[in-house]
Amino acid sequence: MDIKSRKYSQSYNSKYVNGNIKVLDCHHIKLPKLGIVYFRAGRLPMGKIKNVTVRLNVAGQYYITVLVESENQTLPKTSKYIGGDLGLKSLLNLSDGCKEPINHFEDKYRKKLYRWEKLRSRRFLKAQQEIAWDHHNKVLVPRQLDDFKNYQKARIMVAKYRQKIANQRLDQLQKFTTKLVKKYDIIVLEKLNTKGMMKNHHLARAIANASWSKLVDILQYKCDWYGKKLIQVNPSYTSQICANCGKNNHRLGLNKSEWLAVREWDCPNCGKHLDRDINAAQVILQKGLAIR
Repeated sequence: MDIKSRKYSQSYNSKYVNGNIKVLDCHHIKLPKLGIVYFRAGRLPMGKIKNVTVRLNVAGQYYITVLVESENQTLPKTSKYIGGDLGLKSLLNLSDGCKEPINHFEDKYRKKLYRWEKLRSRRFLKAQQEIAWDHHNKVLVPRQLDDFKNYQKARIMVAKYRQKIANQRLDQLQKFTTKLVKKYDIIVLEKLNTKGMMKNHHLARAIANASWSKLVDILQYKCDWYGKKLIQVNPSYTSQICANCGKNNHRLGLNKSEWLAVREWDCPNCGKHLDRDINAAQVILQKGLAIR
């Protein structure tokens, strides 16, 4: 099946009209122009179907997105609150002392991905050379990049491994955010300038792997769906203020790089021993509850 438009978009959208879209069972769906299509899904769409989008990704895989209209089901209130500090060693450090780990899913595929990336680069250069040769010799029908099957195979394999990593990372975020929304009525996070931080080449890869923006986006729509509340606060001084006494300790007199290396510290004002990340999460919670 070819999916093309005037802008060569690899997707098409169709509205529900007179039963032209119908989920037949857990593995078959009826689509306009395509008829009955087999699919794999973990959960079937429930509600009134509004439209469907069929999309082809760079790995050559087709995805069907079904938009349905249904009533929001609010979760029972728990009267519990939680604060969270986004991190690079832990995905989210919670004010109750728990830490959600960052799973490095790419480690599982590192060798295979590296091998296919090298093959892709090598085959791309060779294809470019042969395309240039065709143009130089004024071949009547010069070859295009799509004509080089070995390059296309390597490109698709790289895309498939990256898609697997992205799917596993998204699965972790979905399960973790659902757990938070079910357990807490108010969730408070720091509002970080992720785009600005990504400009730091030393941190960009780690930030991308942590998927902070995706975590916040998922939490936001789940809170909206289920009647919970997400609050984002200014992150300034959250790691320097003691959550126990409220004293701003101004990095204990250390410079910025020295302070970043400190993971635990004692408050000079009240003597409380603090875990840097958990303390920051507790300060974030206090800030959020003050403005709710």
